[in-house]
Amino acid sequence: MKELHMTILGDGRQDVYWCHGVFGQGKNFTRVAKDLLATDPDAYRCILVDLPNHGRSPWTTTLSYPDMANALAATVKATSGNRPVHLLGHSMGGKVVMRTVLDHPDLAHSLTVVDMAPVDSRLTRLAPLVNAMTSINLAELSTRRQAEEHMSSRVPDPTVRQFLLQNLRHETGENERWYWQMNLDLLGNGLSDIGAWPSVASTWNGPVLWITAEQSDYVGPDHSQAMHELFPQVRRIRVKNSGHWVHSDQPGVFVQVLAAFLSRCREA
Repeated sequence: MKELHMTILGDGRQDVYWCHGVFGQGKNFTRVAKDLLATDPDAYRCILVDLPNHGRSPWTTTLSYPDMANALAATVKATSGNRPVHLLGHSMGGKVVMRTVLDHPDLAHSLTVVDMAPVDSRLTRLAPLVNAMTSINLAELSTRRQAEEHMSSRVPDPTVRQFLLQNLRHETGENERWYWQMNLDLLGNGLSDIGAWPSVASTWNGPVLWITAEQSDYVGPDHSQAMHELFPQVRRIRVKNSGHWVHSDQPGVFVQVLAAFLSRCREA
């Protein structure tokens, strides 16, 4: 696979890789990444990654966490060389970065996992979102507004609608068309693979920050054992008044917690 698409912000001494959730893109982290850079401009370079089958990264014919972890590891090695690396992942991206350090234990100095656990999880809540997107007849679509109106009854939350519609692209010119930038067919048919956590025998002893959300059920009380078994040095922070998108709901708290953790890792 070709290297994953990246957006690079800042030019500090250590690299922080940001990995998004399903249907997302690296650019979703732009605000909080810039806020992190503002805490210490010389410390970090933020690398916002489009994971496979998302954004501008290559598509694949299969979907698995080992494959996504290998793609991320190859991109990190090609981009960072010997620079210190910190991996951060939200939701699906959290599983990607966890699997990456387990399979490539010398790759990163630290790990941050946002509202996800290393367990199998049912993602039935995502099926209606896939149905809403696939129900749009792209061949008959004239405007983005039409797509939004079509989805409004199926996805009543306007924030979620806009999150999904960021993937709807319009090509102009001789080959004018509307299309989904992400690999919607593969992702929509692979929700069980995205919800899965393939068994792994290794552990990772580096520092791990586990940020979970007060108003989210993605991480349950019975998930702590699985997390500690794989990551003995994990420290959990639960953010109040936040849902699954912690970094969007509480960006100030999120950046404060992340900056403190990364600073301790640099000094260790």
